[in-house]
Amino acid sequence: MTSACSPRPAPPQLSSPQPASPRPVPHRRCRLAILASCLVPALAACSGAVAQVHLPPKPPAATTSSSIREQPPASPRQQVIAALTGYVAALHAANLSKNPATVRRLLRPYLYAARTDSVIQTEREIWSKGEAPYGQTILHILSVRVVGRHAFVHDCDDTSGSGLENASTGQPVPGSAGISDLNIITRLELVRGRWIIEFQIVEDAPCKA
Repeated sequence: MTSACSPRPAPPQLSSPQPASPRPVPHRRCRLAILASCLVPALAACSGAVAQVHLPPKPPAATTSSSIREQPPASPRQQVIAALTGYVAALHAANLSKNPATVRRLLRPYLYAARTDSVIQTEREIWSKGEAPYGQTILHILSVRVVGRHAFVHDCDDTSGSGLENASTGQPVPGSAGISDLNIITRLELVRGRWIIEFQIVEDAPCKA
């Protein structure tokens, strides 16, 4: 997963039950690929999707202020989803930049500075090997739980069509391919009105979108 991954202090009642039989766990190469291949996700069963932004058409000249309805404020759940999907999109752009300063600027709204340093360290490892991400991660958000100034997002992502490839030859990097049911829990914290990614945990259990 991303460099925001940490050893598991998993929140209660969010993890899927442990399977009866062993299950392959993405090893380090695969997890680096997960970081690199966090492309703008095709969200399923989820509001607040990252999408191409189109400017609204100009209102007719005769439109009066009384006919314009204000948009209701986003709910905490919508804000949390927007923060997570924004982070995923920023991480993809950061990886493509191959520039630590750009990485820091793009991730500043979503990560603490120390976490950003970890991402840059991992990105440099990928760049130094002449590797690049390919494919697209499909993000399925299963649940969002907001508890005070903290939030927990449980998603089951399909990363099977993504991984790392040699930037020169286009050949896939062995061991970097994703899986179809990546079970992830993300914890966010509300800081000065903005939701920040604290950490993400890859669960060693199957999930179903």
